[in-house]
Amino acid sequence: MFKKILKRTAVVLFLLLAGVAVVTMARQHLTYEAPYPNITASKNPAVIERGKHIVLVSNNCVQCHSPAPDPVRLLKQGQTPSLAGGKKVETPFGTIFTTNLTPAKSGIGSMTDGEIARVLRYSVKPNGEAVLPFMQGQNMSDQDLTAVISYLRSLKPVENKVPEHEFTILGKFARAFMLKPSPPEPTHTLAKK
Repeated sequence: MFKKILKRTAVVLFLLLAGVAVVTMARQHLTYEAPYPNITASKNPAVIERGKHIVLVSNNCVQCHSPAPDPVRLLKQGQTPSLAGGKKVETPFGTIFTTNLTPAKSGIGSMTDGEIARVLRYSVKPNGEAVLPFMQGQNMSDQDLTAVISYLRSLKPVENKVPEHEFTILGKFARAFMLKPSPPEPTHTLAKK
């Protein structure tokens, strides 16, 4: 009798785990609807300089998106670190590789200004998937978004094909059930496609 109970319990647990695994894999590429902000890059040097300050200092994007080992030190020395991405970040959720922010084809070169603005403001990629929740930009004004995109467009393109993220089982589970876009305040839920 006890063996039968153990056997049935094992079968139920196996089926439950298999079901969770299947659902987790099916939810790896959820997509969301989000508006495209009406933002257009400017060639105005003052706007570009404002964007440079936001990217390199205020929002500290350079810390993650520069392949340099110590981009802050380079900034203190008066140098401008590359934003070619590819920095490898080990987490319990997997290995994350930061995005190339230069206007190269392997970076943001194939994205429209509206697509870049949507990623920054709504945390939604051009393909509709949510970006990982490490960026801060959701509450930037249209003027600051314009400045950031203008600065990024002014950079020298650096071809640097960044590898895909390598998620652990925990990372895949988190991506399937917890990763959602981070819209600006006041918070509202974006509809799934």
